Amino acid sequence: MRPNKFVLCLALCVAWPTHAADPPAAPPDELDALTLADKAPEEPKPSGQGWRFFVEGAAGRNTVADASSRVDTQRVSLDLRLDATLASGLRAVLSNRLDLGHSNGESPADDVNTLREAYLSWAPSNHQVIDLGRVNVRNGAALGFNPTDWFKENALRSVVSPDPAVLRENRQGTVVLQGQQLWSSGALSATYSPKLATTPDPDAFALDVGASNPRHRWLLAGSYRLSETLNPQLLLYGGVDTPTQLGLNVSALAGDAVVVFGEFSAGKGRSLVAQALDQAAAASSQHRAAIGLTYTTGFNLSLTAEAEYNSAAPDRNQWDAVDPAARLRVLGTADALQDLPVRRAWFFHATWKDLLLRRLDLSAFLRRDSETGSRDRWIEARYRWERADLSLQWQGFAGDPGSVYRAVPQRRAVELALRYYF
Repeated sequence: MRPNKFVLCLALCVAWPTHAADPPAAPPDELDALTLADKAPEEPKPSGQGWRFFVEGAAGRNTVADASSRVDTQRVSLDLRLDATLASGLRAVLSNRLDLGHSNGESPADDVNTLREAYLSWAPSNHQVIDLGRVNVRNGAALGFNPTDWFKENALRSVVSPDPAVLRENRQGTVVLQGQQLWSSGALSATYSPKLATTPDPDAFALDVGASNPRHRWLLAGSYRLSETLNPQLLLYGGVDTPTQLGLNVSALAGDAVVVFGEFSAGKGRSLVAQALDQAAAASSQHRAAIGLTYTTGFNLSLTAEAEYNSAAPDRNQWDAVDPAARLRVLGTADALQDLPVRRAWFFHATWKDLLLRRLDLSAFLRRDSETGSRDRWIEARYRWERADLSLQWQGFAGDPGSVYRAVPQRRAVELALRYYF
C-alpha cells in the first residue's frame, strides 16, 4: 500500500465521529437478493436519522495462468451509508464506497470510488413516493442470475466479492427520476434514466455517468397481489437504441420452509459474441430465464438451487468456434454487462448462520456451466463481533481445457479481510 493511501485513511478515520445515535447496522446480508423484487413494496414509513461507516483492510493472493504465477494484493476500503430525514416526507440518501488497492502484478490495482446512491426521496402521501438522483435500481426474483435487472449493465467499478447479492449491493446506481404508486393489493412504478454521457470514465473519483446513463431509458413495473403467497411482477423496459424488453418476476411459498421463484425476460438483442467482437450482427429475439427454489432449515441453513438460461450466450459449438483471445473478450463483455456467459448453467448457493458457534457464518456458491462442464466456485467464512467482522473467502475456476470457466486467466483467489464499524 502506498503511503499516501494510509495517510488518507488515517485522516478520515480520526476525523470521523466515534459514536452514532444508533448501534452500527449489521453487514449486508448475502441473502438480501432473496428479498424478492416481485413483492409489492410496503407503504413508506418515516425514516429516522441514521448512518453506517466502516473501514476494511484486506490482503489476498491470486493464482493465474498455469498456476505457476502468483499475484499478491492489498486493499483498504471505506464504506459510508447515510439515510436522513430532512423534513416530513422528505429523505436524503447517500451511499459511497472507496477502494484503495495495491498489487504486485503486471497490471497494478486501481483506486476506485463508487458513488452507489445519492438521491432525494419525497413521499407526498402514504401511497406515493418520488425519487430523484442516483438510485441503485434493482429488479429480480432469482439469486444467481437476474434477467430483469437491466440497470446492472456497466454498473460495477470495483469487485470485492463474487457473491451475486454483494455485487448487487455494491454497484453504482443510475441517475433517474422515478415515481411509485402503492395500493393495498399492488404497486406501479415508472423510472426514467436520461442520457448524461457517452462513454465510461475510469478516473478514480469520476461520477462515471457514461457507464450508468449512456442513453435514454425507461422502465415500467407493476405488481398485483393474487394471494398472501403469490404476487407476480410484470416489467417493460426500453429506450433510445434499446429494444423493448418484457420481464416477469414471480415467487410463491411452497410450504413453511420453501420459496419457489422464477424470472424471465424476452426481447430483441445482439448475442454476447457479436457484442464482444463488435460484429455487425442484426438484433434477434433473445430469451433469458432463471427458475429455482430456496429451502430454509430450522437451524439457520438456507439452500438455493437455480437453473439459468441465456440465449444470447454461446452454446458449445459457438464457443469452440472462437479463438482464445476472442473468448477472453466474450468473458469480459459478460462481466461488464453482468450477463450469464454460458447458454445454460446450474447455480447452487448456501448460507449457514451461526455455524457450530454463535456469530460464525458460512456462505458458498457453485455455478456449473452445462455447455462445457466448467465450474465457478466460491466460499466465505465470516466471524462477527459487535463492531468488527473477520472474513476469509476463496474463489476457484475449474474445467477441461477449452471450457468456458477454464478460459478465465485467474485460477484461484483467496482473501483475508478485517472490517471495523464506527
